[in-house]
Amino acid sequence: MRWLCIETRFLAGRYHGRRSERDRTFFPAEWPPAPYRLFQALVAAGNLGARRTAFSDAKKDALRWLERRNAPDILAPAAYPASVVQLYVPNNDMDKVARAWVRNREPEKQPSELRTGKDLRPHRLAEDTPVRFLWPIADEEWPEASRHVEILCEEARQLHSLGLGIDLVAGNGRILSTAEKNALAGETWIADAAGTGWRVPTAGSLDELIDRYRGQAIRVRAGRGRGAERYVEPPAPPFVYREEGYIRRAQGRSRPVHLFALVDEEGNYRSFDPRRTMEIAAWLRHAAHERAAALRLDAAFIECFVCGHGEDSETKNNRFSYLPLPTIPYKGRDGRIRRVLLAEPFGGGGGSAQSLARRLSGVSLVAEGSGRIQADLRAIGDASADRVAMRYLRRARSWGTVTPLILPGRDDYRTRKAHALVLKALAQAGYTTPIAEITLQPEPVFAGAEMARSYRVPAYLSQFPRVHAIITFAEEVPGPVAIGAGRHIGLGLFAAFR
Repeated sequence: MRWLCIETRFLAGRYHGRRSERDRTFFPAEWPPAPYRLFQALVAAGNLGARRTAFSDAKKDALRWLERRNAPDILAPAAYPASVVQLYVPNNDMDKVARAWVRNREPEKQPSELRTGKDLRPHRLAEDTPVRFLWPIADEEWPEASRHVEILCEEARQLHSLGLGIDLVAGNGRILSTAEKNALAGETWIADAAGTGWRVPTAGSLDELIDRYRGQAIRVRAGRGRGAERYVEPPAPPFVYREEGYIRRAQGRSRPVHLFALVDEEGNYRSFDPRRTMEIAAWLRHAAHERAAALRLDAAFIECFVCGHGEDSETKNNRFSYLPLPTIPYKGRDGRIRRVLLAEPFGGGGGSAQSLARRLSGVSLVAEGSGRIQADLRAIGDASADRVAMRYLRRARSWGTVTPLILPGRDDYRTRKAHALVLKALAQAGYTTPIAEITLQPEPVFAGAEMARSYRVPAYLSQFPRVHAIITFAEEVPGPVAIGAGRHIGLGLFAAFR
């Protein structure tokens, strides 16, 4: 694995970029800089002065290759909001004031009234460290990508500003190995496809920017007819980009979830033994499959996303997780399952996933083999109002298993190896927040739970160790937290400590 690294060092130690260009009434401050801003800066640097004649087809191909990449990781120094700066921009109406003065008349508006205030909310960088944009390049695509990367590294050295025109930078481009990338200093920001606010280039971004430049060159037009005056027709703002969110890697990403109660015909809660977690998850998956087929959703979506059939790790993670929720009592012993959670992957599953989830309310859960109805699903619209569900969904640093964690390998009864397998399970599930502490035990963590070996597991997972775990993250992460080999069928499910 190689990484294309384009780095920009802010010469004044400040960045004045703002996040929104469409909402003209409020411009929230932006940190770190959006990848689309870097893309615009690369295009501008390639067309500056005499370099415009050298803006070759090879450079355009390299930029088109870049615009089709996924959103990069951003490695940035810590930055803090600085004092708001107010600038004043003339309205270009001073000619009217001058004509009034020449005729010894009082102008309709004084010069002080012909200025528009503009608030800037800059960020002050805590240290003199460059902001780095990092795109991964797999080994198999390197032979084709290398020529584009070489051009982009050269173009990065021509960068002169990033953000507003006053944000002067010195740029550079280079190729890093994974070890070199991991050794870089700064906070790592990762893209969150479910978020918004940061613009990312997409296919067609370069062509739109070139067209806008041409429109800018002919923005002054002359009217037709006798006495017609010249007028300015500015080009429309850019719209060919996509929006994603950016979060600090240590912060943790959230997952869209759909909460359901298990009820009988009269609408009363039904409860099930927590050791039957795997069975209840199978009922829910079967109901989702049947409903998706009735809605005539895409066959590939049903096969991979709903049923979870996939070959590689990415496909296996891009699916629904079916999570029965044992009730954690405030005192005494309960632990029975009365709710289920349908969790989409990090970044969400798109419109088809949400459409299917909305249509599951009222569907019956049927036991395989007997065909008997076990419970009906009733949607719980506001999960934040459900105290049981919020033990699984809120943000927390310390989490404990409610159902046992199935380690993704044999630990050979060695504590160090078991801890390494927990870290592997976290990475496989997509968690990026650093870990502060791990505790493993066979006994249950919460009241109402059972010993780890008491829970039923699929035959293909019976050979792997089952443990209860307490994990403390370096920072708070949002729920649901589910890891391990059975994370999509309710095993390895964690609840937050109070």
